[in-house]
Amino acid sequence: MKHIIDINTWSRRDNYLFYQGALNAWVCITSEVDCTEAFEESKREGTSFFVRYLYAILRAANEIDEYRYRKDIEGRVCYYDKIDVITPIAIPGRTFYTVRIPYEKDYQTFYRQAREIIDSVPQDGDPYFTDKQVVEQGDFDVINLSATPGLYFTSVVYPQVSAGCGQNFPLMNAGKAIKRGDRRIMPVSITVSHEFVDGSHNARFFELVHKYLVSF
Repeated sequence: MKHIIDINTWSRRDNYLFYQGALNAWVCITSEVDCTEAFEESKREGTSFFVRYLYAILRAANEIDEYRYRKDIEGRVCYYDKIDVITPIAIPGRTFYTVRIPYEKDYQTFYRQAREIIDSVPQDGDPYFTDKQVVEQGDFDVINLSATPGLYFTSVVYPQVSAGCGQNFPLMNAGKAIKRGDRRIMPVSITVSHEFVDGSHNARFFELVHKYLVSF
């Protein structure tokens, strides 16, 4: 459900108004997440490590209120009770097709639903069909997660849809999980608006991602 925020009584009013006039209010952070147990367990069980970290990232985002604030198509600040994830799925011989996967707190339900959606991706569809749907509806109740499992990175900068303006929802990327000693770590980047999110919220996000990679 979507809730319209009264800015005058909102606890983030001053933060929002300060950054509203910024040329670019978006903060980009890349940090490492220890994914040792999740990676090894997924390999041992023959399950998708991608879906597992997709779940961990989406659950973390849903459990931080500030990650669910947006501006709607009318420019109003709003808040969503729940957000989903859109993510591009690679199509061999072509590029990709972006799918929307609904958030489910129960991991097994989320996993089953995600696999069904991913396995039914059209082979010749518009790569940005789902993105366009989100923009057309005017409610940005999603996060975007890209995956680059063949690339370990230390930073990511996303395209801006117009001068001084990013997308109206958090953009994220998960990179290649590499060995470091006896552990395995994975870079995760987040791009979020400082109008809604502070450093403490981002720190909490990474803590929760690690937590839900280890246990559901």
